[in-house]
Amino acid sequence: MWSFGDEAYGILPEQLLLRERLRPYVMEQMKTAEKTGAPPMRPLFFDFPEDPLAWKIEDQFMFGPDILVAPVLHHGSRTRKVYLPIGASWRNAWTDEQQDGGTEIQTEAPLQRIPVYIRDDCRLPFAAD
Repeated sequence: MWSFGDEAYGILPEQLLLRERLRPYVMEQMKTAEKTGAPPMRPLFFDFPEDPLAWKIEDQFMFGPDILVAPVLHHGSRTRKVYLPIGASWRNAWTDEQQDGGTEIQTEAPLQRIPVYIRDDCRLPFAAD
């Protein structure tokens, strides 16, 4: 962790703790993949085949059926557009702000937290209590 510099060193411990909090969800997705062949990381259209825009999004992905991840792909960017598919309501994993599906939003993307949205009423432990 220390080899990426002081700024990253201050961020990475929280990310490692997040990984541990999400371990049960990750293990559930691995079991599902073993049983059904459904990939844990998949394009939006996998879970939203009826949403025509979900077929066009190439820079976001679902992690299991409940987590939408929108990686920041451009160095220095601290905001990005995120498409939230039709057929679900979405909650920002970091702020709990609710959004309707079928919308494109501009969201904050600070270095320490990429945009992540949770589907419907799913409760996952993103923020440390």
